[in-house]
Amino acid sequence: MAVIELKNVKKIYGKGDAQVIALQDINFVANKGEVVLIMGPSGAGKSTFLTIAGSLQKPTSGEVIIDGDDIGNLSAKKSNALRLTKIGFVLQAYNLVPFLTVEEQFVLVDKVKKQNNLSKDELDKLLKQLGITKLLKKYPGELSGGQQQRAAIARALYANPEILLADEPTASLDTKNVEEVGQLFKDLAKKRNKAVMLVTRDPRLEKYADHIYEMMDGKMTQKK
Repeated sequence: MAVIELKNVKKIYGKGDAQVIALQDINFVANKGEVVLIMGPSGAGKSTFLTIAGSLQKPTSGEVIIDGDDIGNLSAKKSNALRLTKIGFVLQAYNLVPFLTVEEQFVLVDKVKKQNNLSKDELDKLLKQLGITKLLKKYPGELSGGQQQRAAIARALYANPEILLADEPTASLDTKNVEEVGQLFKDLAKKRNKAVMLVTRDPRLEKYADHIYEMMDGKMTQKK
Protein backbone atom coordinates (compact mmCIF):
# COMPACT_ATOMS: atom_id res chain seq x y z
CA MET A 1 0.00 0.00 0.00
CA ALA A 2 1.17 3.50 -0.80
CA VAL A 3 2.36 5.44 2.22
CA ILE A 4 1.21 8.69 0.59
CA GLU A 5 -1.21 9.27 -2.24
CA LEU A 6 -2.75 12.37 -3.82
CA LYS A 7 -5.99 11.88 -5.75
CA ASN A 8 -7.35 14.55 -8.10
CA VAL A 9 -5.84 17.31 -5.96
CA LYS A 10 -6.54 20.90 -6.96
CA LYS A 11 -5.29 24.08 -5.30
CA ILE A 12 -6.66 27.51 -6.12
CA TYR A 13 -5.42 30.81 -4.70
CA GLY A 14 -7.46 34.01 -4.82
CA LYS A 15 -10.88 34.70 -6.30
CA GLY A 16 -12.41 36.16 -9.44
CA ASP A 17 -9.96 37.84 -11.79
CA ALA A 18 -7.16 37.29 -9.27
CA GLN A 19 -7.71 33.52 -9.18
CA VAL A 20 -4.64 31.36 -9.77
CA ILE A 21 -4.84 27.59 -10.23
CA ALA A 22 -1.60 26.38 -8.65
CA LEU A 23 -2.35 22.64 -8.92
CA GLN A 24 -4.90 20.86 -11.08
CA ASP A 25 -5.92 17.23 -11.02
CA ILE A 26 -2.74 15.98 -9.35
CA ASN A 27 -2.47 12.20 -9.00
CA PHE A 28 0.61 10.91 -7.22
CA VAL A 29 1.80 7.85 -5.29
CA ALA A 30 4.90 7.16 -3.19
CA ASN A 31 5.79 3.89 -1.47
CA LYS A 32 8.22 3.08 1.29
CA GLY A 33 11.61 2.03 0.00
CA GLU A 34 11.44 4.37 -3.00
CA VAL A 35 12.99 7.67 -4.07
CA VAL A 36 10.54 9.81 -6.04
CA LEU A 37 11.56 13.00 -7.85
CA ILE A 38 9.11 15.81 -8.50
CA MET A 39 10.77 17.91 -11.19
CA GLY A 40 9.94 21.09 -13.04
CA PRO A 41 10.91 24.73 -13.53
CA SER A 42 10.25 27.57 -11.08
CA GLY A 43 6.57 28.41 -10.91
CA ALA A 44 5.48 24.92 -11.99
CA GLY A 45 3.69 24.23 -8.70
CA LYS A 46 6.35 22.11 -6.98
CA SER A 47 6.39 24.10 -3.73
CA THR A 48 2.60 24.06 -3.49
CA PHE A 49 2.67 20.30 -4.05
CA LEU A 50 5.27 19.92 -1.28
CA THR A 51 3.30 21.92 1.27
CA ILE A 52 0.08 20.00 0.53
CA ALA A 53 1.81 16.60 0.61
CA GLY A 54 3.42 17.64 3.89
CA SER A 55 0.12 18.76 5.44
CA LEU A 56 1.30 22.37 5.70
CA GLN A 57 -1.75 23.54 3.77
CA LYS A 58 -4.96 21.93 2.54
CA PRO A 59 -6.03 21.32 -1.07
CA THR A 60 -9.02 23.15 -2.50
CA SER A 61 -10.37 19.78 -3.60
CA GLY A 62 -9.19 16.18 -3.89
CA GLU A 63 -7.71 13.77 -1.37
CA VAL A 64 -4.35 13.54 0.37
CA ILE A 65 -4.04 10.06 1.86
CA ILE A 66 -1.28 9.07 4.29
CA ASP A 67 -1.23 5.49 5.59
CA GLY A 68 -4.76 5.01 4.30
CA ASP A 69 -6.23 8.08 6.03
CA ASP A 70 -7.46 11.19 4.20
CA ILE A 71 -5.65 14.06 5.95
CA GLY A 72 -7.49 16.84 4.12
CA ASN A 73 -9.95 17.47 6.95
CA LEU A 74 -7.62 17.17 9.91
CA SER A 75 -7.67 19.87 12.55
CA ALA A 76 -4.60 22.06 12.96
CA LYS A 77 -3.67 20.11 16.08
CA LYS A 78 -3.88 16.74 14.31
CA SER A 79 -1.97 18.10 11.30
CA ASN A 80 0.82 19.19 13.64
CA ALA A 81 0.87 15.72 15.22
CA LEU A 82 1.02 14.12 11.77
CA ARG A 83 4.02 16.22 10.77
CA LEU A 84 5.76 15.39 14.04
CA THR A 85 5.27 11.64 13.77
CA LYS A 86 5.12 10.69 10.08
CA ILE A 87 6.73 13.41 7.94
CA GLY A 88 10.29 14.72 7.97
CA PHE A 89 11.23 17.93 6.15
CA VAL A 90 14.59 18.95 4.70
CA LEU A 91 14.14 22.49 3.44
CA GLN A 92 16.36 24.40 1.04
CA ALA A 93 17.66 26.66 3.80
CA TYR A 94 18.34 23.55 5.98
CA ASN A 95 16.50 25.24 8.90
CA LEU A 96 19.08 24.26 11.48
CA VAL A 97 18.87 26.45 14.58
CA PRO A 98 21.99 28.64 14.27
CA PHE A 99 22.73 28.97 18.00
CA LEU A 100 22.52 25.22 18.67
CA THR A 101 25.27 22.72 17.95
CA VAL A 102 24.50 19.72 15.75
CA GLU A 103 24.12 17.61 18.89
CA GLU A 104 21.72 20.12 20.44
CA GLN A 105 19.49 20.01 17.34
CA PHE A 106 18.52 16.46 18.39
CA VAL A 107 17.87 17.55 21.98
CA LEU A 108 15.45 20.12 20.57
CA VAL A 109 13.59 17.36 18.70
CA ASP A 110 13.31 15.42 21.98
CA LYS A 111 11.66 18.43 23.61
CA VAL A 112 9.09 18.76 20.83
CA LYS A 113 8.49 15.04 20.17
CA LYS A 114 9.02 13.01 23.28
CA GLN A 115 8.38 9.47 22.00
CA ASN A 116 9.44 7.10 19.23
CA ASN A 117 12.57 8.98 18.19
CA LEU A 118 15.66 6.99 17.24
CA SER A 119 17.53 5.31 20.07
CA LYS A 120 21.07 6.44 20.88
CA ASP A 121 22.49 3.43 19.03
CA GLU A 122 20.30 4.10 15.99
CA LEU A 123 21.29 7.77 15.99
CA ASP A 124 24.98 6.84 16.26
CA LYS A 125 24.61 4.55 13.23
CA LEU A 126 22.81 7.26 11.28
CA LEU A 127 25.47 9.87 12.10
CA LYS A 128 28.15 7.42 11.00
CA GLN A 129 26.27 6.67 7.78
CA LEU A 130 26.02 10.40 7.10
CA GLY A 131 29.65 11.01 7.97
CA ILE A 132 28.95 13.70 10.56
CA THR A 133 29.87 11.95 13.84
CA LYS A 134 32.80 14.33 14.36
CA LEU A 135 30.64 17.42 13.79
CA LEU A 136 28.35 17.10 16.81
CA LYS A 137 29.98 19.99 18.73
CA LYS A 138 29.96 22.31 15.71
CA TYR A 139 27.47 25.11 15.07
CA PRO A 140 25.72 25.34 11.68
CA GLY A 141 27.80 28.39 10.76
CA GLU A 142 30.95 26.28 11.10
CA LEU A 143 29.75 23.67 8.59
CA SER A 144 29.99 23.53 4.81
CA GLY A 145 26.80 23.45 2.73
CA GLY A 146 27.07 19.70 2.29
CA GLN A 147 27.65 19.16 6.02
CA GLN A 148 24.65 21.35 6.89
CA GLN A 149 22.56 19.33 4.45
CA ARG A 150 23.56 16.03 6.07
CA ALA A 151 22.94 17.44 9.56
CA ALA A 152 19.47 18.59 8.45
CA ILE A 153 18.75 15.12 7.05
CA ALA A 154 19.89 13.52 10.31
CA ARG A 155 17.65 15.81 12.36
CA ALA A 156 14.66 15.05 10.10
CA LEU A 157 15.28 11.30 10.35
CA TYR A 158 15.88 11.38 14.11
CA ALA A 159 12.11 11.75 14.59
CA ASN A 160 11.78 8.46 12.67
CA PRO A 161 9.24 9.60 10.03
CA GLU A 162 7.84 7.31 7.34
CA ILE A 163 8.08 10.04 4.71
CA LEU A 164 11.00 12.38 4.00
CA LEU A 165 10.23 15.51 1.96
CA ALA A 166 13.20 17.48 0.64
CA ASP A 167 12.95 20.83 -1.16
CA GLU A 168 15.75 21.46 -3.70
CA PRO A 169 18.22 19.43 -1.59
CA THR A 170 21.12 19.87 -4.05
CA ALA A 171 20.55 23.46 -5.18
CA SER A 172 23.85 24.75 -3.79
CA LEU A 173 25.98 21.62 -4.13
CA ASP A 174 28.71 20.74 -6.62
CA THR A 175 28.54 17.48 -8.57
CA LYS A 176 30.60 15.48 -6.05
CA ASN A 177 28.30 16.48 -3.21
CA VAL A 178 25.22 15.89 -5.37
CA GLU A 179 26.37 12.31 -5.93
CA GLU A 180 26.93 11.82 -2.20
CA VAL A 181 23.53 13.25 -1.28
CA GLY A 182 21.77 11.37 -4.08
CA GLN A 183 23.27 8.07 -2.95
CA LEU A 184 22.40 8.94 0.63
CA PHE A 185 18.72 9.46 -0.24
CA LYS A 186 18.71 6.16 -2.13
CA ASP A 187 20.26 4.38 0.86
CA LEU A 188 17.74 5.96 3.23
CA ALA A 189 14.88 4.68 1.09
CA LYS A 190 16.27 1.19 0.59
CA LYS A 191 18.00 0.48 3.91
CA ARG A 192 15.69 2.42 6.24
CA ASN A 193 12.46 1.79 4.26
CA LYS A 194 11.49 5.44 3.93
CA ALA A 195 9.43 7.08 1.22
CA VAL A 196 11.81 9.79 0.00
CA MET A 197 10.26 12.62 -2.05
CA LEU A 198 12.63 15.14 -3.61
CA VAL A 199 11.30 18.36 -5.13
CA THR A 200 14.04 19.47 -7.49
CA ARG A 201 15.16 21.08 -10.75
CA ASP A 202 18.42 19.10 -10.68
CA PRO A 203 18.66 16.42 -13.41
CA ARG A 204 21.78 15.03 -11.69
CA LEU A 205 19.45 13.31 -9.20
CA GLU A 206 17.50 11.36 -11.82
CA LYS A 207 19.75 8.28 -11.68
CA TYR A 208 18.93 7.79 -7.99
CA ALA A 209 15.14 7.84 -8.51
CA ASP A 210 12.72 4.93 -8.68
CA HIS A 211 10.04 7.21 -10.12
CA ILE A 212 10.06 10.67 -11.68
CA TYR A 213 7.11 13.02 -11.92
CA GLU A 214 7.28 16.20 -13.98
CA MET A 215 5.34 19.34 -13.13
CA MET A 216 4.46 22.10 -15.57
CA ASP A 217 1.87 24.85 -15.10
CA GLY A 218 0.30 23.08 -12.12
CA LYS A 219 -0.10 19.74 -13.91
CA MET A 220 1.79 16.56 -13.16
CA THR A 221 2.79 13.67 -15.42
CA GLN A 222 4.74 10.55 -14.51
CA LYS A 223 7.92 10.10 -16.57
CA LYS A 224 9.35 7.00 -14.89
